[in-house]
Amino acid sequence: MGHVVNERITGYVKDCSDSQSRKNHKAISGTFAFLVSLLAKGYVMRMGTLAMQFTLVTGFFLAGCGGVQSGPITALKGSQLPEEQGWEVSTNAVRPLGVVINGSHLTLNTIGVLRVTDQLPGKGFMWFYKDIPLDFQSGFSIEFSLQVHKVEQPHNFLDSGIMFYGSIDTSAGSFAEEPRSHMIYFDEDAIGWGDEKGKFAMDTTDKFHTYTLKVEVGKFAKFYVDGKLALKRNDWVGIPRIGFGDMTNDDGVNGKFSIGDIIVTSDSQGLPSRPAPRRHLIPPSRRGG
Repeated sequence: MGHVVNERITGYVKDCSDSQSRKNHKAISGTFAFLVSLLAKGYVMRMGTLAMQFTLVTGFFLAGCGGVQSGPITALKGSQLPEEQGWEVSTNAVRPLGVVINGSHLTLNTIGVLRVTDQLPGKGFMWFYKDIPLDFQSGFSIEFSLQVHKVEQPHNFLDSGIMFYGSIDTSAGSFAEEPRSHMIYFDEDAIGWGDEKGKFAMDTTDKFHTYTLKVEVGKFAKFYVDGKLALKRNDWVGIPRIGFGDMTNDDGVNGKFSIGDIIVTSDSQGLPSRPAPRRHLIPPSRRGG
């Protein structure tokens, strides 16, 4: 577990098994040998030294424990708290956080929770995010089950008390992060894109529904409900980080919901098309209240 920095949990440690290390040994050696050969051939000019050093470090890392993976992985187990699984949290709520385990599902709640700054309810937010080392450019799917229990106030443009991020860039350092247009909101009677470019009417409270986000050829995204196409867009921004929860401090835009395992599947063949930038030091002016 990590430490708290500006209402975030940072510094979690990623484990690698011995078998995974052995599997990656050849890949590491091959990557390192290839890059060293470039150095030997004089491809690194004075102005390009830093770039090549960065490539060496990045290539070595991605070929090892943190490398690109293929096939399904369980990004979240519903039977275990997110922070115990390496998920980080963005929140302004007092602890303990409103997250409990209900069998094979997690139940999250921001209705009535108090903010750290003034001990008042209404404007609390709490959402979890995690890096997923997959090549989203090659196509991927994310599947999870979710049931909405209560929405205090429905979503508004780019804000929601219950949402899912299939792609997150945290480099801006804001508490909600980006691209908010691509987040999927969950109201009691509908789901949709954060920028209102798609909406699907349904009862999200009657039972657990199976939701599947599929992205093809890097930018074509489709979102299914129980196997039925509900939303789509053709401007997907692929970043290997996902998230879920309440991402707004708008007064009353809060919710309570349960979520099960999150399964991510990718047919990756190469390195990620875009890195997942990180920034833990958030300027006071960018922090959520």
